[in-house]
Amino acid sequence: MTSKISYFKFIESDIKHRGWLAALTAAALFFLMPISLLLKIDGFRQQAVLASASGTQFLEEQIIHYTPGALNGIRFPILSLMIVILALLCAVTGFTYLHSREKQDFYHGMPIKRLQWFAISYTSGLLIFLIPYLLFGFGTIVIAGSRVSITAGFIGQCISSLTGGILGFLICYHTAILAMFLTGKTITGVLAALVLMIYGSIIPTLSIGLAQNFFDSWSENTPSFLLKAEKFCSPAALFTQTLMNTANQNLLSGIALGLIAGGVLLVAALLLCKRYPAEASENALAFPKSAPIIKYLIAVPTSLFIGLMIQFFNHSVSTNWIIIFSILSVILLCMIIEFIYHQDLTKLLSGKLSTALSLGTILIIVCVLKFDLFGYDTYLPKETKLESISFSCDQLTSYFSYPENFQPYVHQQSDKDVFSVTDYAPLYELAGEGIQNLKQGITPKNVTENDSSYGYINVTLHYKLRGGKNTYRQYAVSREAALQALTQLCKDEDYRKLLFPIFHLQTDKIVNVSLEDIYYQPITLLLDRKQQDQLLEAYKKDVLAADIPDMQYESPLGELSLGFPGTHLAESVNTVEADLTQIDRFYIYRSYQNTLDKLEEYGYPLRTEIDPKDVMFMTYYPNEHSEADNYARAEITDYNFGEGISITEPEEIKEMLGRIGYDQCNGIFDGRITAVGSVEITLTGKSYPNTYVVTK
Repeated sequence: MTSKISYFKFIESDIKHRGWLAALTAAALFFLMPISLLLKIDGFRQQAVLASASGTQFLEEQIIHYTPGALNGIRFPILSLMIVILALLCAVTGFTYLHSREKQDFYHGMPIKRLQWFAISYTSGLLIFLIPYLLFGFGTIVIAGSRVSITAGFIGQCISSLTGGILGFLICYHTAILAMFLTGKTITGVLAALVLMIYGSIIPTLSIGLAQNFFDSWSENTPSFLLKAEKFCSPAALFTQTLMNTANQNLLSGIALGLIAGGVLLVAALLLCKRYPAEASENALAFPKSAPIIKYLIAVPTSLFIGLMIQFFNHSVSTNWIIIFSILSVILLCMIIEFIYHQDLTKLLSGKLSTALSLGTILIIVCVLKFDLFGYDTYLPKETKLESISFSCDQLTSYFSYPENFQPYVHQQSDKDVFSVTDYAPLYELAGEGIQNLKQGITPKNVTENDSSYGYINVTLHYKLRGGKNTYRQYAVSREAALQALTQLCKDEDYRKLLFPIFHLQTDKIVNVSLEDIYYQPITLLLDRKQQDQLLEAYKKDVLAADIPDMQYESPLGELSLGFPGTHLAESVNTVEADLTQIDRFYIYRSYQNTLDKLEEYGYPLRTEIDPKDVMFMTYYPNEHSEADNYARAEITDYNFGEGISITEPEEIKEMLGRIGYDQCNGIFDGRITAVGSVEITLTGKSYPNTYVVTK
């Protein structure tokens, strides 16, 4: 039996034998940990200079925020990539003896058991990474600690992050070792390690890609167990989750995830170690009976992925090309895999059964997708199974400015699904129209890409079923149908309060109100708290009584903008918090008489026309395009069509002013403005022109 002394000598000898790897590991981690932090601190110092008096505090905050995540690579991706590379190198160099018959004979001729050789190679590879990683990791913490006020919380974060880096290394290390025991050649071992690392994550990505291309009603909001499993179904995903959890102080979940994943992979490698056949050396696979299974598992998803890549590089190609390339790819891949197995061109057509199964699986999958054999696009839940339906579309979220990003100023009700209703008859009818449109070839993709379908919009319906299941579908529906459904829903006052953002706000937090009208010159209203509250109450009253079709077919007269104290949004620019955050798009229509009366009462009458005396310069740009192209252009903010025509005559100026309005809003479902041209008007006191759409 091998003594402990000789055991450690074997480990020491193995590390010396791989001295080049130890040197590479030390050099890489030295530059990617302490040196990298020093460079980052220098960059923070330059930014701190711009922060003037608060520069020192800013520097400390940045270092404290950055350092823990940099210790395992979450905030420095090059380090996390290097951890993966080092894990692969440690495994390959430590277990390459498996793929050499001479080395196998030598090692097996010594009085040492297989598991002991495994432990020697495993331990030496782990130490090659672990010693420099901990050394330079603690060195990095010391560097950061010398520039900030050290707290127990900061040290705890750093140690948690280092722990995550070690566990992440073990996940990759064990995966690569497992791959070495599955193969008989080093090159195939490396390829197997890369495949094992990402294979599980390919399946969810592949399923989503196929659904997006073949199912016209597919919605990106569709929840799927595959999406949830994606975080845990491959070593690469587990590696990322472990680093993220430990860097974000989720130490227990990070350690548990790393230990479980690493433990399962290590046990699998140990089981294969006991059964690894000596004759497997220099063969592509260590276990020949697994060849058909591995061939099938590789050929099927890879061929589908190749088919999807054709669509990725050319979005206009039909799904028929995905099918054709998937079929051709699976045949070619089966031949390539057989060549790798046998290294003989005469055996390219070997493994006919596994090839037939692979091809048959591809044909079944593409037939199910192409002909929608399971009725995905025509799915409409039975009313008895429905709990609620909600709908959303880009036009609504563009028309409204929902304040959910400004959490301190939002009522609790805003946490609900804004568009969810239990009296879902209008939406159920809307879904039926969407399905009929799909059958007629009117799809969300066509609406997005084809200007000729401008009478339609894309809506996403969220079906919440009894029992908690959630299903999403996207349909192309006519604007009129969407408007009719929304009008029906808004007969319920509670729904209106969920729909309109004014009811989401804590109005007592509002610090100012500004008004914009046809002059496009925001005016801050000088109101006391009582007047401000009365104005907002008047606006709420008008919103509750408003005719929904007016919001589509009529132009607003102007809009209110509400100001709140600065919020966390300022963090994105690395500056002190902003003094004010504006939430706008509270449109005012002609029917909002209560709001208009209050504005007039407080001395801020809303102007609906531009006085010709206020016009300094006017340039008209006539629209010379077709109606469809005209509509497409009406969806954008640049309305400058053709050559500009200067208008100087008073009568012409007055006539042109009668053809424009406040056009910052193009309707609740868009498409209201059909521009016959545009006009640039420079008003008195302004150095730049305003652009207006000419609609008459």
